[in-house]
Amino acid sequence: MSRLREGIAEAAGRPAFPLRWSVREVEEDLARRLARDIGAPPLLGRLLLLRGVREAAEARAFLAASLDSLHDPFLMKGMEEAAGHLARQVLEGRPIGVYGDYDVDGISATALLQRFFSSLGLRSPYYIPHRLREGYGLHSEGLRRLREEGCETVVTVDCGITGAEAAEEARRMGIALIVTDHHRPPERLPDALAVLNPHQPGCGYPFADLSGVGVAFKLAAAVRRRLHDAGFSGELPNLRQHLDLVALGTVADVVPLLGENHVMVRTGLELLSPPKGDGRGPPPADPRKAGVRALIAAADLKADALTAGHVGFTLGPRLNAAGRVGDPRTGVELLTSLDAVWARACAEKLEEWNRQRRDLQEEALEEAAAQLAEGPPPAERGAIVLASDRWHPGVIGIVASRLVEEHLRPVILVHFDGEEGKGSGRGAPGFHLYDALARCADLLVQFGGHKAAAGLTVRRDQFEAFCARFEEEARARARGAEADPAPGLELDAEVDFAELDLPLLERLEGMAPFGMRNPRPLFAAGGVEAAGSPGVVGK
Repeated sequence: MSRLREGIAEAAGRPAFPLRWSVREVEEDLARRLARDIGAPPLLGRLLLLRGVREAAEARAFLAASLDSLHDPFLMKGMEEAAGHLARQVLEGRPIGVYGDYDVDGISATALLQRFFSSLGLRSPYYIPHRLREGYGLHSEGLRRLREEGCETVVTVDCGITGAEAAEEARRMGIALIVTDHHRPPERLPDALAVLNPHQPGCGYPFADLSGVGVAFKLAAAVRRRLHDAGFSGELPNLRQHLDLVALGTVADVVPLLGENHVMVRTGLELLSPPKGDGRGPPPADPRKAGVRALIAAADLKADALTAGHVGFTLGPRLNAAGRVGDPRTGVELLTSLDAVWARACAEKLEEWNRQRRDLQEEALEEAAAQLAEGPPPAERGAIVLASDRWHPGVIGIVASRLVEEHLRPVILVHFDGEEGKGSGRGAPGFHLYDALARCADLLVQFGGHKAAAGLTVRRDQFEAFCARFEEEARARARGAEADPAPGLELDAEVDFAELDLPLLERLEGMAPFGMRNPRPLFAAGGVEAAGSPGVVGK
């Protein structure tokens, strides 16, 4: 195996593959026992163990991905207060406002609650801040708009956990505020009627890695149960229909596709995929899915079954483009539309914005590369922190991700407008971005996010000091880390081709959907020669 781990292929004088190959280590006895207990090949036991699945019952639940395995929403701190209040609003016919975020997770969560409350016969206005004019988070202007729409209750989705001051404004406006979020909470939580965030202190919810739309879905499930308990006279919706939205937001937000996320995304992808007919013609179109169908058609996505990759690389960027360079409300309008013509118009607008986004992204990437060339080489930096007055703030997060992939360093890019700049950061492997920013809090106007991604606001006169502090923090964390920052290829196992039969491959597909912390299995085989060039079979 040593030769395999050091395998280097040269092409045009450059390595064609990462220089460092390593096979991930597991407790082999435990892997074999796990495989035996579920009646599976040993290789499957190893793969499950590498994804944190250690018990037979857990393994069966992971492979089955049944909706019956979802946790009770009332295990989440604050859920009893939130669901009880919202159920009373529904029974009294009072409008409920939804305040969302402008990324795919926030757009999907806003659409989910808007569709849910509307299906209960309730008016449900929504508000999403404009990225350029207002920026991320909970703002009093949006709350005021919803109050003017008659909303005495407002639910935030995918935002609000850092909005303590805005929550005070909401109270003064006479708004009962319910905050649902999944980002890392600050020390001071908003003073709201209820706060739902599995990361907040004292929350014992069994699965903490939900996306924003995942938390919104759990809230809808809890409200539905309370309405059922109260003998609601109307028809209660089947929440399974909303899992397509959960899949969109969860995959696009790059949260781990394990636990409840794995379960909900698998079902959601089935709903996103083209419906299968009975052989006598195509099934009738579901009007509730007009927006999703229009989005798939505009992207010219042709697939019998959609995967997490289709969401992450094709559908997600188009929805994200609305918040980056256009109007995020168009994304919500698309996902809540029951009219195929209107949905098609929304999808075409998203397609146009996505083309603009790609152009702006390439311009910013070229300037960032030029800035990097003028300073120390990236390999000699602990982190990459750059700024410009010319970048479009809607694309700097994507550019930061590209630079992380290229240089394996945490990256923060800041767009300055006057004396204040808004930045977007992405963490590198083994680097906790939010924790590092917390050590720089005194140099920032505000910040928020999690381990892998964060946003921040910094004053121009504090930028150099922030760069120095963040660089120092990155170097300190790199010195304390054991991981080799050099490019590497992590393999799940070394295999013999005789092991890879059709039954095993079918079992491997049972681990889908693949994504964050549940990557598609990657194997290596030694002593192999290529018999010929691969060819395309079938369509």
